[in-house]
Amino acid sequence: MAFARIERETPPKGFEILYGEGFPFLLSRELFIKESLHLGQELTEEEFLRLKEKQEQYLCTEQAMRYLANREHTRFELLQKLGRKGFDRETAIIVLDQLTEQNLLSEYRYAQIYIQSRLRKRPEGRLLMKNRLAAKQVNRQEADKALDEFYDEESTRAYVRRAYQIALAKAEEEKARLTLRKMGFTPSEIRMALDEYGPDE
Repeated sequence: MAFARIERETPPKGFEILYGEGFPFLLSRELFIKESLHLGQELTEEEFLRLKEKQEQYLCTEQAMRYLANREHTRFELLQKLGRKGFDRETAIIVLDQLTEQNLLSEYRYAQIYIQSRLRKRPEGRLLMKNRLAAKQVNRQEADKALDEFYDEESTRAYVRRAYQIALAKAEEEKARLTLRKMGFTPSEIRMALDEYGPDE
């Protein structure tokens, strides 16, 4: 005796599969076509559970893609959001692995956009920016790769000088230099940018 049966199509939602005591399970049209199924088809318990798992992954992928369509996300963010939508962690991990392989989920891109946005508002040192990315659970390797793009020697000097001019507008020179430390610049970076080349060059 079959465990379940593909009973009817309910456009635009998909296809109803009846199982157990007549409880319906909705299968998406996309998955129905992909699996080469047909109306009236009977399913074993193993086939039904496999389809149910694939349907859950399909719905999870659709939800993740909706989030990514709005903006880049970290893996950690998506795991949290998908969990709040009711998807179990194991399913979400499988989906996020697939999206990462397809380059649809990229912590490197997230880090690039985040760094660029922060620097546009206010110059900050690499150390502070690295800590900000770590707090957002960005993969360390991807974060370092993005940081390398924005924090070469020449760029860092420019960030220090810009930050120094901002600080000088609010405090005297000594306090302005202390402010640079709070903005994540190291003593050597500050010395290299201001002492050797001059703050106003």
